[in-house]
Amino acid sequence: MNFTTITRAYAEAHRRGFLTATVGRGTFVADPGARTHDESPRAFQDHDLSVNAPPVPAWLNTAFNETVAGLASDGGSLAQSVLTYSSRLGDAGARQAGANWLRWRGIEAETGRVVVTGGAQHALSLVLSTFVKPGEYIVTEQLAYPGLLNAAALARVRIAAVGMDDHGMRAEDLDAVCQRVRPKMLFCVPTLQNPTAAVMSLERRRDILAVARRHQVRVVEDDICGALYPDAVPLAALAPDEVIHIASLSKCVAPGLRTAFALLPSTSQADRLTATLRTSLLMLSPLPLAVATTWIADGVAQKAVADIRQETTIRAQMARRILGDECLVAPPGSLHGWLRLPASTTLASFVAQAQQQGVRVAPADWYVTRGDATEAIQVPNAARVTLGAEQDRSRLEHALRVLASILDQPEALRASSL
Repeated sequence: MNFTTITRAYAEAHRRGFLTATVGRGTFVADPGARTHDESPRAFQDHDLSVNAPPVPAWLNTAFNETVAGLASDGGSLAQSVLTYSSRLGDAGARQAGANWLRWRGIEAETGRVVVTGGAQHALSLVLSTFVKPGEYIVTEQLAYPGLLNAAALARVRIAAVGMDDHGMRAEDLDAVCQRVRPKMLFCVPTLQNPTAAVMSLERRRDILAVARRHQVRVVEDDICGALYPDAVPLAALAPDEVIHIASLSKCVAPGLRTAFALLPSTSQADRLTATLRTSLLMLSPLPLAVATTWIADGVAQKAVADIRQETTIRAQMARRILGDECLVAPPGSLHGWLRLPASTTLASFVAQAQQQGVRVAPADWYVTRGDATEAIQVPNAARVTLGAEQDRSRLEHALRVLASILDQPEALRASSL
């Protein structure tokens, strides 16, 4: 069993009253006669700050019910689409909505270049299986989204890591890796990078594109959180003929819609991706597409983005205040923060203590790109802390203060608190 499993088991045993823990003494089996054995989830305060979800506006629940009711009363067309297979062009309305969404983001997008997918993860898998052959290389950040790493492994694609700094992927490191492995494709998250929350400057974006152009590497821009940081210029707006752009509603509107839009440089490439999509999924579920299309058309999606951006900005400010600007990277609008731990606190002990006190975070080693390591991998002493999964802001504040209290422990007590 791995480290995370063990620490979660300790937390569960503590919740059920089988263990007692005292800072400075350690963790012990509880006296059988004193065990409460309460199975209620409320017996143990549990905050999962490892899941990167948005704080969904309260009004969106009513909006969803009203939208579905309106669609259901529209002459039976929605029921007909749900109860049968769609035609090859059955997602035309959703593709048009996707083009409108991308234009709203400042990207020129023709409907013929848009492919609608079942979320950004689905889009990443489709792009890999369509444009990269098994055994060929892709490159991505040295700390990357695990879903991409898993999709690359499933597609039997080789992967190489590119060094990063506070502004994301470094252009000089990308150039060196491209010379070494000659990759087929570059995957990157320029805006609110996962997990580091880094945002590339405009100059860095242009430098990355220049390196990719020089080495003839196709660029895939995962812009899943881009709508929450509108000041950043998408790579697809800078180089529309060279970038595959992936935009999703999961982080900025509602995760359960499972709707994303992939913008391809040409209609022929979009047709290739569509063929792969129909091989993998045959068709997308019409109900989420209908809701997403309606919300983009009537402005509900854009209003949700604005409200989520406002709320996450408030939460990011709160997190920086509690954990310290010098420790936490959490730009305005970010759904997560990158918590750099002091040298006197090990990542393993921090994660374990947090879990024992009911707070889950995502340690840095979850994100390390290991596919083509030519040297020893150095895992940063850091963890990703999500700011949106707790829908109640006061619960998030409590969880953040738990983390701050762990970091504030006297150094002499840290090791013995496990």
